[in-house]
Amino acid sequence: MATAVSTSHIDVPDRVPSALPIELRAVTHAYTPGKPVLKDVSLEVHHGERVAIVGPSGAGKSTLLRMVNGLLIPSTGDVITLGTSVAAMTETDRAELRRSIGMVFQEFALIDRLSALVNVLVGRLGYVRPIPSLFRIFPADAIMAAHHALAEVGLKGMEERQVRHLSGGQKQRVGIARALVQSPKIVLADEPTANLDVRTADEILQLLVDLGHRHGTTMLLNLHDVRAARRYCTRIIALKDGRLTWDGAAADFGDSDIERIFYQ
Repeated sequence: MATAVSTSHIDVPDRVPSALPIELRAVTHAYTPGKPVLKDVSLEVHHGERVAIVGPSGAGKSTLLRMVNGLLIPSTGDVITLGTSVAAMTETDRAELRRSIGMVFQEFALIDRLSALVNVLVGRLGYVRPIPSLFRIFPADAIMAAHHALAEVGLKGMEERQVRHLSGGQKQRVGIARALVQSPKIVLADEPTANLDVRTADEILQLLVDLGHRHGTTMLLNLHDVRAARRYCTRIIALKDGRLTWDGAAADFGDSDIERIFYQ
């Protein structure tokens, strides 16, 4: 059964210790005053969970992800990532936080003219000295980690191939390897299969699931495909008009829930 959704207001101090990797407490956010895209959202994500966020376009799914990794600060309420309030962090703290969070994007966010290996090494920029990295000079351990990550996603032997010569599925594998090379505690994925055909999308989601299980990584995936969310995730949360309207086991998210959230 779906978990009841709380809508009560919670007063939260600047720093709140938490054993959870992700926690939102009465979060509301508006890009334009008076027009919130998220409304009083509270949720907890536990270690190793694989959670899908579903809902209509404009429901606030991408905004929620951007708050978890510290790119946005909520208008009210609190987002606690890896035990610390994002709002209480300095910009330096937030940059440090993002070293522990792998991000997989819909549009891949790769540099087409560079090789797969160098694109993966971008994921290590937070760990290396900035000046050498400008000249694509990386330490040996970073290069070894990038080779290993590419092998894990099935691209061994394609390290020197320019990204522009890769298929969509291969590009997303590079994106996953870039996230993987950070040794992330959390992986966030924003519509990672929206630009892929059904078969390739299934392969990419299966890869994410397998890697998450192998590394014990907490995963929060914004998915447009409810079928895939039910198949590959352990839990689904649904947003509609900025509110959390469903939260429960993926297997319990039925056709009537889809009708209510997407079509009514």
